[in-house]
This record gives sequence, structure tokens and C-alpha cells, in this order.
Amino acid sequence: MSTEIVLIDTNLRHFSLATSKESSWQALHDQAAEFISRLLQDDDILIALSSYQIAEILDLLRKVRYPSERRHDLIRSFRDPKFRVVEVTHDTAEKSCLMSLVSGIHVYDYLVALPLKGIVTAIYSADDHFLHPDFQAVAPVTNPLSPWVLREGRQPMRD
Repeated sequence: MSTEIVLIDTNLRHFSLATSKESSWQALHDQAAEFISRLLQDDDILIALSSYQIAEILDLLRKVRYPSERRHDLIRSFRDPKFRVVEVTHDTAEKSCLMSLVSGIHVYDYLVALPLKGIVTAIYSADDHFLHPDFQAVAPVTNPLSPWVLREGRQPMRD
């Protein structure tokens, strides 16, 4: 069987690791954690991320007071062969900024996805910004938490 290389968006990762602020969202946190756990355990799937995304994930986890020793473990885990880390080039950063100016979508979303164009075959994201054609051009986008939408700094909402 061939190996599939996928991107998992930051908010989905964050939601899978962070403790729910409200008990009403715990099932959604659990669903995200179970989904990512399945991907991590599947030997036919590699997980790609941009070097920028590593910083973004760690910063979100710092903001929710995720234990520092567990953040250290997470940083080290990205060296595992399960992961493929792609550097953000100057050209990709520039293209991300220009596309952000046109679309109005945060440049950070572009810095997560654009470096992986031509590498990933699927994007998993619960952020509806990733439904924009710019991201669909990187790879097909699936929301594993549908009908729920996750955006940083906001409560989950139904699509």
C-alpha cells in the first residue's frame, strides 16, 4: 500500500491536545483527539507540517498552559519519521502574504499550507478558511469534525 502524506491544521491539533474550557465542548475535544490518534497510528500515513506550523502549534499550547514538558516532547516528536517538516522559503512567505492580502484570510493559514503544495494529498481542517480555493489548490480539504467549525479565539460553531 502506498503512503499518504497529509496536513493536519493547527486548530485541530490544538483542540485534540487542550483541555476543554467548557464541559459542553469535551466531546468535540475527544473527537479531535481520536481522529488524530488514528492518523498517528496508521503506518500508511505520514504527517507533513511547515516549520512555521511547529511554532504556531507550540504557541497555541503555551497560551492554554499546556505543560511545558509535554510541549518539549511534542517538539521532539516532529523529528520522528512519521513527520515530514518542510521549511518556509522566502518565496513561499512572500506568496503567502500576497494571497492573504487578496483573500483577507490570515497569512498564518497560508504559511501552514502553501509550503506543502505538491507534497500532501489531503488537508484535515475544521477551520472554514481552508474551504477557500487557495487551500483546495494545495490538496482536498476535509473537516473531520463537521458540522463543527473551529477558529482560533472563538468558540466552536456549527457550519
